[in-house]
Amino acid sequence: MAFVKRNVRWQPILVVLLVAALLLVALDQRGSGPITAVKRVAREVISPVQTGVNSVFNPVRDLFDGVINYGQLRDRNLDLKRTNEVLQGKLLRERAVGSKVGELEKLLDLPTFEDATGVAARVVGGSPSNFERTVSINKGTSSGIQVGQPVVAGAGLVGKVTAVSRTVSTVTLINSSGFGVGVRLENSNEQGIAEGKSGESQMKLSFLTNVKIVVKKGELTFTSATTDAVFPPDIPVARVVSSQKLAGALEPTVILEPVVNLDDLTYVKVLR
Repeated sequence: MAFVKRNVRWQPILVVLLVAALLLVALDQRGSGPITAVKRVAREVISPVQTGVNSVFNPVRDLFDGVINYGQLRDRNLDLKRTNEVLQGKLLRERAVGSKVGELEKLLDLPTFEDATGVAARVVGGSPSNFERTVSINKGTSSGIQVGQPVVAGAGLVGKVTAVSRTVSTVTLINSSGFGVGVRLENSNEQGIAEGKSGESQMKLSFLTNVKIVVKKGELTFTSATTDAVFPPDIPVARVVSSQKLAGALEPTVILEPVVNLDDLTYVKVLR
């Protein structure tokens, strides 16, 4: 019978390797100087390479993260913007409720801004020029929207619906030329008309019921409470930016700035 002679020359090598491995582990656990020095040298050699690799790939990684998370960041930003507008609107309306309101408004028991139901819509198009201050929204007659309905944002009044189709409506903004809103002043409750100025984003307060009143800068105007008003009462409309009485003028020249940024509309609410 033939016997195969085994090659056992590798056995001493294996024993040496095992002993060396155990020795290295023991030295590493004890914090041996040579082992620590080797590790430190290795880190010093690898660290610049790792830093260079990170400096190359981090911008790429950030770019991909930005692309992937862009939609979430955009939606989050819109949510924060809407929340800020709502809180701002609540603060302004608290100023309206806290001011002295005429007995006529109480007796009429008119519906308020908060009482009105509405349709939320997204702005899908802007006006072609400053002379035509309109926006398009993505809701129409199929959602119950009709011509003449008021349109608001979180902070206050935006305008009213002036044209409507089945799925799209046109909203004329309050600072459009020829557009007028019946308003009352915050401090005196005197009433007037806030009108748009041709080619400008600001408005003018005209036809004051009392031309002798002193209108202060920063004073708010709100939709007035009258039986034939297009808009519910106490919706913030605009803030006084300047007021002066020129010699010989019948009434002061009062310039208003809408409380809503009409050049940056995303979502609005059409009141029923």
